[in-house]
Amino acid sequence: MRKFALNGNKVIYIENINPSIELNLGLFLKIIKRLMRILVKHEYTKDDPNITIITPLIIPVKNKLADLINKKILIKLLARNIRSRGIKNPVIWTYLATSTAIKLIDDLKPKTLIYDCVFDAPIHPASPKDIVESENKLIKSADIVFTDNHYLYNKCININPKTHIINPGVDFNLFALTENIKNKELLFDVKKPIICFFGGIDEIRIDLGLIRYIARNKPNWSILLLGPVIKTNIEILKLPNIFFKGTVKHEELPLYLKETDVLILPYKIIPFSRSIFPAKIFECFATSKPIVATPLEELSLFKEIIKIAQTKEDFLKGIEDSLMLDDQKSKNARLKIARDNSWDTKFQEITKIMESI
Repeated sequence: MRKFALNGNKVIYIENINPSIELNLGLFLKIIKRLMRILVKHEYTKDDPNITIITPLIIPVKNKLADLINKKILIKLLARNIRSRGIKNPVIWTYLATSTAIKLIDDLKPKTLIYDCVFDAPIHPASPKDIVESENKLIKSADIVFTDNHYLYNKCININPKTHIINPGVDFNLFALTENIKNKELLFDVKKPIICFFGGIDEIRIDLGLIRYIARNKPNWSILLLGPVIKTNIEILKLPNIFFKGTVKHEELPLYLKETDVLILPYKIIPFSRSIFPAKIFECFATSKPIVATPLEELSLFKEIIKIAQTKEDFLKGIEDSLMLDDQKSKNARLKIARDNSWDTKFQEITKIMESI
């Protein structure tokens, strides 16, 4: 979205709270925080005056009454708010395929509708019951469907021929050009070798048992986890050599990764993972660090430059080999593929497709 803003486009980003089956403490605190943001400051810009972030008042609970209030009252108020800014027939880019999102889309009457299909919504445990119907409606009505992997592409192309694969990109200069930057002792308390995973830590996608297995079998390794813990009990990861650093600012992430030795992608291999293309993969490549991953289908595209492990024992050995055997030729290969997949390149691909309709 920032690329569109830098090109002079006015971008409005509508924040979202995914509906929850029950109102737990974490969700209640999110609602209070959102209400306070609305009451104190309804909107704000972030880094760029062309980007406006709106915090909508939506009831994030799954039940018929909440759904009725959202669609009949709150979504209409949100649409009116957007139209009041002089915005008519916008280009809408959505990654949500819920009936609530579609109601907002219908109210705004977009000139162009883009569905960014990046996960298999119908089998995600947090998806609403009507997600199959609402997603099919969105795919059919979209002017463009973008996916980031072949599984979702094959699913969507059968419904809408205007479906394209666009993988995530990387800010190559940010992640690759860190040689002369000091790390400011960000990891002074973490001993080498450092095995790192960065990204959201949630039990739906991430194999916590595998991370624990690595830590217990290699107590002299430090396992570094960078990112938020998302609705997940991490008790099994509370070991002396596992270090949680929480959410790290994107611009600071390369400074942490510079000090690591091996990057890992310990995704679960389950039906839902067929639709996972790790958004971080080209950021991993841009660091030139060796990578060890579980066998996600899409990662087979890179089997020549990353180690793909079929078992937990293979995963452990893959890390051992990476610590001992990584060479400059492999590093250069990873850097090249990252450079070829910069956000600048991706933006050119996206705008070419958008301009063709």
